[in-house]
Amino acid sequence: MHPQIIKEMLRVLSPVLKDQVKAKKKLERYWSDRMAIIWTTEQVHRAANECEVALTEQQARLTLDKMFDRHDPQYGLKWEDITNHIQDRVLGRKLTKRELHRFIHKDIITIQKPTKGST
Repeated sequence: MHPQIIKEMLRVLSPVLKDQVKAKKKLERYWSDRMAIIWTTEQVHRAANECEVALTEQQARLTLDKMFDRHDPQYGLKWEDITNHIQDRVLGRKLTKRELHRFIHKDIITIQKPTKGST
């Protein structure tokens, strides 16, 4: 596992860890013969913005869940798999011209706010 990922794991767990040094050693040992590829909802939002749509955080999480369920370890998961899923299911709402401009020129991701009554 990449050292930065282990560092993030320790940061998240720090409130409940008694000994971070031991925990770090255990995580490093555990991950020494394993590999995990991590996809985040931020990446799903970025992929959606590339398709000129904005997703809610819930839609992004559900997209990650679907990608995990359909993942084929022989072929992996490609960026195209995420964008195709978003486009095939017509997820999200269309980005405004301003949002699209901010994404293209300033790399600012748009995340759709949930509507009232939906969570």
